[in-house]
Amino acid sequence: MTRLLIVLAVLALSAQFARAAKVISVTDFGARPNDGADDAAAVRQAIRECVKTPGAVLKFPKGRYDFFPVATGRPQSPPGMFFADCQGITVDGGGSTLVYRGVMGAMSFRSCRDVVVKDLTIDWDRPPYSVGTVVADGEKYFDVAVQKAFPVQGGEPVGAFMEYDPKTKFPRRDGLDVYYGVDRTELVGPQRLRVHLKRDATAAVGALMILRHQVYGPGGIGLNECDGARVENVTIYTAPGMGVTGTRTSDIVLRNVRIVPKPDSPNMMSVTADATHFNSCTGEITIEGCEFEGMGDDATNVHGMFHNVTERVDERTVRSVVRNQWLFPPKAGQEMEFTDPATLLPYATGTVAEVAVDNQAKNHRITFAKPLPDRLKVGDWLGNVAWAPKLRIRNCKVRGNRARGFLIQTRDAVIEGCHIAHNQSAAINVTTDLHPWTESIGTRKIVIRNNVFEDVNNCARWHPGAISIFADLAEGKGRGAAGVHRDILIEGNTIRDTADAAIYVCSADGVVIRNNTIESSSARPRRPEGRHAIYVQNSRNVEITANKLTPGPGQATPVGMSESPTETVKVHDNEGF
Repeated sequence: MTRLLIVLAVLALSAQFARAAKVISVTDFGARPNDGADDAAAVRQAIRECVKTPGAVLKFPKGRYDFFPVATGRPQSPPGMFFADCQGITVDGGGSTLVYRGVMGAMSFRSCRDVVVKDLTIDWDRPPYSVGTVVADGEKYFDVAVQKAFPVQGGEPVGAFMEYDPKTKFPRRDGLDVYYGVDRTELVGPQRLRVHLKRDATAAVGALMILRHQVYGPGGIGLNECDGARVENVTIYTAPGMGVTGTRTSDIVLRNVRIVPKPDSPNMMSVTADATHFNSCTGEITIEGCEFEGMGDDATNVHGMFHNVTERVDERTVRSVVRNQWLFPPKAGQEMEFTDPATLLPYATGTVAEVAVDNQAKNHRITFAKPLPDRLKVGDWLGNVAWAPKLRIRNCKVRGNRARGFLIQTRDAVIEGCHIAHNQSAAINVTTDLHPWTESIGTRKIVIRNNVFEDVNNCARWHPGAISIFADLAEGKGRGAAGVHRDILIEGNTIRDTADAAIYVCSADGVVIRNNTIESSSARPRRPEGRHAIYVQNSRNVEITANKLTPGPGQATPVGMSESPTETVKVHDNEGF
C-alpha cells in the first residue's frame, strides 16, 4: 500500500510539473504590457507555439495589452487572437485587460478541444457605438449632439439606433428602436451628427440616443466547432457584435462572466448584439453566476436551425437549405424530426446515415438510415434533436438591455434564481419559428423557477408577456399548434411592473403555472392579451394554481383564453383571482 501511495505521489508531481512546463508567456515573444504599442503580432507568435503544444497555457502577465487591426482592404480585420485545432488550450489572463481597436473579433477558436478562457477583461479603445442627445428632428433626419467621449467626424455607418431615458439610462418607454433605417451621417457642427434616414421616424428632442456603428460584428469570444469550453472570471465591457458565441460546439460552461458597460465611463451599452448566443450546439450549456447588462440584443439565445426540404431525391434522401444559405450539416447518427409547416408539429423522426454538402449550391444532401415518411413533401422542415442542448442558467443577473433576457429554443432547460430587470422586451421567451429566423426546435421539459422579473417588456420591442411561450409559423400564417412546446413548469417566480401579461402561453401542451407572485401586470396593455395577468392561447393541459395576484390598472380578468380547449385549462386555489 505504501509503494502504491509513493507511485501515486510521483505521478501527481510529474503531472503538476508537466502542466507547469506548458505555460507559454506572451512576453517571451515580445508583447509588453502597458506600453500602448501593438501586441497582436507577438501574441499571434505565442499562439503558434501553443498550437504545437497540446495542453498549453497561454499566459498574459498582468497588465494591459493592445491589439491593432490588420490592414486587409476588407471591412473587418482578422481576430486579434485565433486558435485552430488546439488540443487543450487555456488562455490565462492573470487579471489582464485586452484592448482592441477597429472592427475585429477579440478571440476566436475553431476545431479546438478543451478550451479554457479565464481571468481577463476585454474592451475596445473606442466603443463601436456613439451616445448623444437628440437636439433636432426634421423630415427624414435628426441631429445628435454626440458626447466628447465618442469622437465623430461624419460618414460613420449606423446599423441601428435607439432612444434611452436621460434619467434612468434605460431604454425609453415606447421610444424609437430602428434597424437598417439610416442612409448616411454627416457632421453639421462640432460633435453634432446629422443622421439621414431611409424612412421617416420622429426622434424625441432631449432623449439620449445610442447610434450603433456596428451591430452583428465579429464580437468577443467565438467558439466554432469546438469540443468542450469553459469561460470563467471574464469581463467584456464592449465588442462590435456579441460577447460569447458558440456554433456547433459541445459542452460549454460560463461562470462569473460579466458583460456590462465599463463602470465610471459614459458608456451606456456593453456589446452591440447578444451577450451570449449558442447556435446548433450539443451536449450541455451551463451559465452560472453571470451578469449581463446594457446589450444591444438578448442576454442569451440557445437554438438550432431548421432545414427546409427542397427536393425528395430518393426513398431515403432529401436536399435541404438553411436560412441565408448557411451550411449547417447534421452528423451521421443524429436524429431529425420531420415537421409540418402548417402546425410546426413533428410527424416522424429519422436517423441520419450520411451527409454531403454542396458548397457551390449552398445546400445539404441528407440520407437517412430508413425510408422517408410517405407524407414528406418539399417545403417541410427538419429539426435536429442533437442541436437542442441541455441548458442550465442559474443565479444570473440581466439588466437594462435592448431586447429579451433569455431566449429558450432547446430541450431540458432550467432557469432558476435569476434577476431580470429593466429590459425593453420580455424576460424569457420559450419559442421556435419558421419566420423570420427559422430557429429550431419545439421545446420540451422547461423549468422557470424562483426568478425575479421586474420592469420588463415595457418598451418598443415588446411581447405579449414578461414570460412568453409561443411558436411562429411562416409569415402571415399565425401561431403553431398546441403541442409544439411540451412539459413546461413556471414556479415560484415574482413578476412585477409589466405593461402587458405576466405570462403568455401559446402553442403548448402540458404547462404548470404555480406559486408565482404577480404584481402590477397589465399596467399599460397594448393588445387584448395584455389585459390579463395570464393569457392562454391555442394550448391544452394547462394548470394555474396557488399564484398570488395584485392586478395592474389595465387588467380585465386574471386569466384570459383564446382558441384553447377550456376543459383542459384548470384554474384553482389562487389568491387575487
